[in-house]
Amino acid sequence: MPHTTISQAHQEGFIRLALALPFLDYLKARDINPRPTLEEFGVSEDLMRDANIYVHSELIFGLLNKLSERAGDRYLGVHVGETFDLRAWPPFSNALQSRSTLFRFFSDFVRLVPRESSSVLHSLVVEADRSIYRIARQQEPSVPPVQVTGFGTAVYVRLLQSVSGTNWDPSVVTCESRYIVGVPSNYNGIKARFGPDPGMQISFPTAWLHEDVVLEPRFPMVQSISSEQDVSVVAVMRSALRDKLNEMDLEPEPIAKLLGIDPELFLKALKHHGTTLPREIKRLKIDVAKERLKDTTQNVARIGVSLGYSDKAHFTRFFRSQTGMTPTQFRISATEEKP
Repeated sequence: MPHTTISQAHQEGFIRLALALPFLDYLKARDINPRPTLEEFGVSEDLMRDANIYVHSELIFGLLNKLSERAGDRYLGVHVGETFDLRAWPPFSNALQSRSTLFRFFSDFVRLVPRESSSVLHSLVVEADRSIYRIARQQEPSVPPVQVTGFGTAVYVRLLQSVSGTNWDPSVVTCESRYIVGVPSNYNGIKARFGPDPGMQISFPTAWLHEDVVLEPRFPMVQSISSEQDVSVVAVMRSALRDKLNEMDLEPEPIAKLLGIDPELFLKALKHHGTTLPREIKRLKIDVAKERLKDTTQNVARIGVSLGYSDKAHFTRFFRSQTGMTPTQFRISATEEKP
């Protein structure tokens, strides 16, 4: 019986850029400068540390593969995954709050993990003797996710080991992926082998699902860590356009190019969310305008310019049509509401 969680954005292929941060920290800890590779991909460390920045999955695949080359480490993804702090990962930490059976843990984990990425579909398939945790890619990657697969293998092996306690037996665990070349053979005693799927899957005895979760001492319970809303094309677009509303053509093609997604797929994704590009642009402009108007040190006319309006009158007409009040009236109202 399949137990699957499908995020509304799963066809969009976005990943939170901060998920690549462990690679950066791992290299810096070993005195390997990642900056040339980051610059090659147009990414900065500040962007990587911003949890609200999303990029297309293909950029992440290429970036991590290049970092592997720079480090001279074929199994960089595995090595980073082995040092990754699982306790700080919201899906893992929050799923542990149930603290009952392994099945309950995976059920919650499958529900929570899509909030970090919309490029893959997570599912738990339970059969009589074997259960399979599957991470399926929604489209064929043009850049091979070799290091991502290595990272995922290390993380999920650690995850499974950490919650299975004395039941852990690596010889009955199998990991499969088309990109398994990023994982050493017989990795930690498990069977790591080639599979036809571009994603990955890890299988283990179904009997383990009925056992209570038993954490190793190095995985103590921590307080629930809040997780951001599900990754969606709307959230990504708002993040990308927030400071570019007066700099670019706000049409489907240039925006889609900025997000790294096909224009047709971009519009279909918006439709899937029950919205349109003009509607979301208006919403974003109003939200940004309100935020900036609350700062009384900012000039109203300049706020309008920052949103793409060449004069105050034009900005005022737009703002009033959407809110029922002028920017100045809103500012006075917002100021009076402050305690």
